[in-house]
Formats: sequence, C-alpha cells, structure tokens
Amino acid sequence: MATPENSDNQLRPDSDIPSRRTLYRDLIVSIILVVVVVSVLVVSLTYAYLSHKATVQSNDTLKGFSDYLKDSLELPIWNIDEEGVDKICFSFFENALVETLRVTDHEGRVLFEKRRDGQVRAAEKRAVIMHGEAVVGHLEIALNSKLFHERQRQLMGLSMVILAAVIVVLVVTLRIVLKVFLIFPLNQLIEHTEQISRGEFDFVDLQAPQQEIRTIVSRFNTMAERIQRRQQSLKKVNRRLEKEIVEHRDAESALLSSQQELDSIIRSTPDVIYRLDTMGRFTFVSDAIRRYGVTPDELIGRFFLDYIHEDDRANARYRINDRRTGGRSTKRLAIHAFGDYTDDGRSDPERDPLFLVDAEGLYVSGESGVKVFVGTQGIARDITEQRRMESDRKESEDRLLLALDVSGAGVWQLNLKSGAFHIDQRIYSLLGYGQSDLAEGLTFIRQKTSAETWKEIKHRFNQHVAGRSPLFDYEFSLQCMQGLWKWFHTKAKVVRFDKDGHPETMAGIIIDTSAKKESDAERERLELKLQRAQKMEAIGTLAGGIAHDFNNILGAILGYAQLTQMHTAGDSRVQGYVGNIFKASERAKGLVEQILTFTRQGKSQKVPCDIAIVLKEVVKLLRASIPSTIDIIQKIPSSLGTVMADQTQIHQVLMNLCTNAAHAMEARGGKLTVTLEVHNVDALEVTAEEDLAPGLYLQLSVGDTGTGMDKEVSDRIFEPYYTTKAVGEGTGMGLATVHGIVNDHGGRIFVESVKGEGSVFRVLFPVLDNPAEAETRQSVAYAKGSERILFVDDEDLLVEVGVEMLGDLGYDAVGTTRAAQALETFKARPDEFDLVITDMTMPGMTGDQLAAQILDQRPDIPVIICTGFSKRMSSELASTSGIRALLMKPVTVQELSRTIREVLDADPASA
Repeated sequence: MATPENSDNQLRPDSDIPSRRTLYRDLIVSIILVVVVVSVLVVSLTYAYLSHKATVQSNDTLKGFSDYLKDSLELPIWNIDEEGVDKICFSFFENALVETLRVTDHEGRVLFEKRRDGQVRAAEKRAVIMHGEAVVGHLEIALNSKLFHERQRQLMGLSMVILAAVIVVLVVTLRIVLKVFLIFPLNQLIEHTEQISRGEFDFVDLQAPQQEIRTIVSRFNTMAERIQRRQQSLKKVNRRLEKEIVEHRDAESALLSSQQELDSIIRSTPDVIYRLDTMGRFTFVSDAIRRYGVTPDELIGRFFLDYIHEDDRANARYRINDRRTGGRSTKRLAIHAFGDYTDDGRSDPERDPLFLVDAEGLYVSGESGVKVFVGTQGIARDITEQRRMESDRKESEDRLLLALDVSGAGVWQLNLKSGAFHIDQRIYSLLGYGQSDLAEGLTFIRQKTSAETWKEIKHRFNQHVAGRSPLFDYEFSLQCMQGLWKWFHTKAKVVRFDKDGHPETMAGIIIDTSAKKESDAERERLELKLQRAQKMEAIGTLAGGIAHDFNNILGAILGYAQLTQMHTAGDSRVQGYVGNIFKASERAKGLVEQILTFTRQGKSQKVPCDIAIVLKEVVKLLRASIPSTIDIIQKIPSSLGTVMADQTQIHQVLMNLCTNAAHAMEARGGKLTVTLEVHNVDALEVTAEEDLAPGLYLQLSVGDTGTGMDKEVSDRIFEPYYTTKAVGEGTGMGLATVHGIVNDHGGRIFVESVKGEGSVFRVLFPVLDNPAEAETRQSVAYAKGSERILFVDDEDLLVEVGVEMLGDLGYDAVGTTRAAQALETFKARPDEFDLVITDMTMPGMTGDQLAAQILDQRPDIPVIICTGFSKRMSSELASTSGIRALLMKPVTVQELSRTIREVLDADPASA
C-alpha cells in the first residue's frame, strides 16, 4: 500500500489521458478562487472607500482654497490692485496641491493665470468673487491629484500584502489536510482502476476509516465483475460492427466522390441551375446566381415569381412551375428576372437580365403507380448580352440604311478574284441604268467614262489593292442614261482577304456630286465677282479721295481766277488769260466728275443729258487699255438729241460692249467702230424692232472685225452667266448687265454677227420730245448782299479765297479752318451770323456734324454745305437734316452768289 508521502505522485492521470486535471488540484484551485474572490471584494470595497474619502478630502480642500482666495482677493480686485492680486496668487500657487489658478475681473480681463504642465487634475472649481452684491471677478482653481493618489496607493499596497499572506497560509494548510484524508484513499482506487483497464479484475481489499470510501470500494468490485462479463459480449458485437463500418466507409467514399464531381460541374457552369417545390419556392440554386446580387441561401424558401418581372410572371407561372397537367417540359422560354425593382415591383424590363429557361417537372411514383408532382427543376441561361448585341447590330444596320438614304449614297461590292460586281438599288437610281446594263460590271463603267478618267480610276484602284493607299477615293464624271454626264464620288476599301493574305473583296459607296460641282462652280464665280466688286470699291474709294483733294486745289485756282476776272474787268489781255484758266478748270472739273461718275454706286439717277459727251470720255479711257493692234474708229457727233439717262450706266454699257469687241479681236487685231446717230422708228418697223414705240431714237453701234458668232451663241448671248470665254476670263454677266440697263432706259439692244467676219451691237435710246435747254455761260451781274457769314473749310487757300469772294460780293465774312473753333465762335455770338457755309469733309468734325450742333443752338440759321465727294451726304439727306443747300466743289462765284441769295431770301416757313 502506498504511503501518504508518495500519494501526491500517485494521484495523477496516466500519460495517455489527455487532461492534466486532478481532484486534488481542483479542490485546491476552487478554495483558492473562493479566497481570491473574497479578497478581491474586500480590496474593491477598500479601494472604493479610500477613493471616496480622497474625493471628499479633495473637494473639501478645493472649497477651502476657493473660499480663502475669494475672501483674500475681494478687496484687491475691487480696488484694482493688480500687484496685490499677483502677490496673493503667487504665494498661494506655491502650494504643490494647486495645479491651475486663473483670476479675471468682471469684464473678463485676466489678472492672474498660472498652470503646471503635465499634472493631472483631481478637481477643479470656478467661483464668482463678490463685493457686497456686485460681481468683481471670477476665480478658476484646479488641484493636483498626485498627493491624493500616492496616499491611496500606499493603503492599497498594504492591503495586497496582507491578502497574499493569507492566501499562502491557506494553500499550505489545505494541501496537508487533503493529502491525509482524501488523496491517499483515492490513489488506491485509481491503482485498481488501472488494473481493470489492463484486464485484471482482482477484488479491492481496502480498509478505510471513512464510510464513503468503503461504500465506493464495494460498488467498485461489483462494477469490475459486470465489466468483465460485458467485455466478452462486446467483443462479439465489435467484430460484427467493424465489418459493417468497412462496408459503409466504402459506400460513403463513392458517394462523396460523386457529389464532388457534381458540385464541380455546377460551380463551373455559368448557367443558373435551380429546383422548386410544388409551391414554386426555391429548394436549390447554384452559385452562379451570385452574379445577380443574391446568394443561394437568400433564395432558399422564397417564391421564384418574386424575382421575375411582372410582364413575364403569368407566362412563367404556367410554363415553369405548373407542370401538373399538359407537357412535362419547357424549352427556350425567355423571361426578364433578377432586376432592380421599385417598391411597387415594377422596373424597366429592358434593363433586367434576360434568361433563356429550360425546365421540367419532377414526379415520383405514388400508390398504384400514379405519378405525383413534387416540384420543378431547370436551367436558366443569361442571354442579356447576346440580345443586346443583336439589338445593337440591328440598330447599327438601321442607322447605316438611314444614313445611306439621307446621303443618297449607293453601296457596291466587288469580288477581286471573280470580278463579280454587286450593287444596291440606289446605284441604279443614280446612274439611270437597269440591272442588265450593269451586269458587265467594270467593263460597262469603262465604256461610260473617258480614257483619261478610266486610267486614273485604274491607277488609284491598283494603288489601294496593293496596299499603298488606305482607301480607293476618287471623283470622276460618268455618262448616265440618255447621254447625260454627271459627277460621282466613290470611296472603297478592301474588306476581306483570303487565307494567304491576298485581297479578296472590296466594298464601297458612290455619291452623286453633280449638284456639289455646280455649287462649287457657282461659288467660284461669286467669289470672283466679289473680288472684282471689292477692287471696284477700292478704286472708288481711291478716286473719291483724289477727287476731294483735287476739288480743293481746283476750287482755289478757280476762285482766284474769278477774283482776278472781277478786279481786272477793263484789261482785255488779262481777261483772255483768265478765260483760258476758266476753260482749263472746267475741263478739270469735268474730268473729276467723270471719275466720280465711274466710281459712283447706288440707284440709277436719270437726268436729261447728251450721251455723246459720256461716250467720248469712254472711248478716251478705252484707248489706254485696248491693244494697239486694234484701231478705234469713232463717229460720235454732239447735240443729236437729249436722252433721259444715268450717265454712269451709259458709261458701263459702252465699256462692256467695247471690252467684248476687243476680246473678239485679241488674237489678230482689227477695227473697233463706235458710232452714234439718230434713228427714226416708224410704224412699219415696229414689228421688226419688237415692241418699240415709233419715234426718234439715238442708235449706239459698236462693231468689230473679230471671230463672230454662230446663231446658237448669239441667241443666248444675253443670258446671265452664259459665256464663251475660258475659265477665269469672264463671268457671263457683262452683256446680261448691258441688256438690263438698256431695257431700264426704255431702249432695246440687238446683235448681228457672222462667223469669222465680226459682230455689230446696236443699242437704241429714246430721244426726249421736249428736252430742257442747256444752260450757257453768260456774263451776268453777281447777286450781292450785306449779311454776316461764317465760312468754314480745312484748306487755308479755300478759306482765304472764300472770304475774299464773299467780301467782294458785299458780305461780312468770318473764316476759320477748324470746325471746333467755328462752333465756339458761333456759340459765343449766335445772333450775329445770318448764314453758315461749311465744308463736308474736315478733320475732327464733319460738316453735317457741325451743322447739327449749330442748328441745336439756333434752329433758324441757314446752312450751306460744300463737298467735292462724300458718301455720307446727298441732297436728300441734306434736306432732311435741316441743311438749306448742297454745293459741289469747285464752286464758282455765280453758283455761290446765286445760292446764298436763294437761301437768305427764301421764306423761313418753307425752309
């Protein structure tokens, strides 16, 4: 029997028992835990008591400090004794318990503030410092908890030491008692239990003093006997079970292998495999459903119709789940399911995934062999992307067809190996040919184009097929049905290659660009016309500037000549000299008028005139521009009759006719004949001369000895844009313009031409029955006066001669060369002036602007404007602006004196 000394070593589990726990250890640990728990409770209560006591002590200390400071600082703060406040606070802050001290007056101004960094506050207090019933300041104080915590830690340390000593004594005592009275008997029983485990069923003979131990030994012996008998029975059963286990393990392994293969197949397929019960609830769903935002676990037990779009639910209810009657399978049913639904269950079906479902009913054999419906199983394949691609392809085809319809482009396809040529219906419409005509393919196209065009087509075609150009792109002319030539633009590309990489198929489009060609040609003609118009406008601007400056010079010459004539009336020799100056000045004035007439733009201004003067001036101008190989013969007598005409347009008519005639003789020279004569159209000639009224006409004839025209050309010669000149040499508008001008003047134009001999253009202008008599220069007495006149011009010479001329006419003239100075002079004494004469074009302020400001000062003052050339001023505009008269430079004494008297003597009410 084991002794108590070695009983501790005996009371332990065998090495093959995984647990290291023993009854001895459990008792020891349990008692220790009880003691520890009790000790912890004691310590906790002690700690709580000490903490409470420390807090109370801290608050009492804080209150005492606060009350002390309030009493100490009341009078210093009330007396605004900052030094006293600092002294009290500094002495108080030396106490180690004080962590923060802050004192402010009643306005919030800080009187004292100190803080110890890094300290822990145990408590803080804010107080109001009162003096009587008035608030004189505020106090904020915080105490350092370090000393309180140190005292608390000392008490807790002492408690822990006492507790540790009690636990040690208790453990030692319990160990001794348990070994003597409990562990030794138990070790005896353990030893016999090990014998039984080894198959030794000897009885236990243990005489223990405790009744409980003896009872355990008796029950132990009975148990050992029963175990011995049961062991023998279990050995037989065990041998039988081992055989069954081996068989079951083999079947389970085969089933597991089959299940793993099935799971692998289900996980790898992108299709959703599902099974429903008889109510349409999911009992199984494969992992593929996760792609649609749900998991198989979420679907188990849920109705499948909840995840199908409402538009497809009725069909799905019958064809997928209701398999009790009718066919037992559903093939290729398309439904929308697993979309984003709103609260009312609706969504856009086009945005929901589209599934192609195959389903079949599940049946089992019931009583009497009747098939019983137990559910549905099937596969759902997502065809959303496939349907979207089909929709995009159809939409793309529709857009392509629409683009082709809108653009009018035809599509063609050529097999580069067989030469087969396929075209759509649009090409038949573009070319006008039928299917039989275009059956020959490129051979037919070759026959309908020129040799040069076909050569270029072939070159560009081969360049692209050989890979040296990205596209076959060419615009060409082609003869369509009924011999009509049209322009076409084709673009094509090799779209298919054979297995060796050689081009096999080419596809392209063709567009009718005839209208575009005509539009481009028209645009070029309009651009050329615009360029010419811009040139003419520039010439007109230049001529206007020259005319303005020249008129100022000519005005001074003519003015001084007239002054000389007025002051040397008795000297015939000087009068002769002055007369020659007058003639030269008149010729110069006429030349300026011709320049301005040539460059004038605007509405036709017809006046009675002798067109012979204009025609002669045109011939003079033409001589410098026509080649010397062309002789000009003119027969233009004056005074044949007066015509109501716009001299500018008469100038344009003869210029165009002569320019065309010179162009016809440009190659070999010839004679250009210009004649003007009277032509009497009587009643017998009316039919031959179209719808002319009988009477007198001036007939202008322009003939040339050039190439002439055939009848087809002469019949179309007056059509707009019709021309026989090369590109860039004419617009086809010259004779059309002439025809329009002549008709506007009530006349007619005719052409007679012989091919190879020349042409003659005859223009008829009606002669006025009662022409106004031309004014002739005669010596008359100058109209004089005594009024005061303000004369303004930016040329010094014109101001000098103007003032002197007005003085000779008896007027009191004040002259100035600056418009601003003239305006100041008038504003200073507006009632002293009877008339204002001003130039139109002046720097800083124009004549009409000066007149407007003068009329603002005095609306009844008459104003005369003199101008040599101005686009801003006309007789109509001058009248509407309140200006009484408009004189064209150079102004003669006769015109000036007559106009002044007409303006001054006019009734103010009619002005």
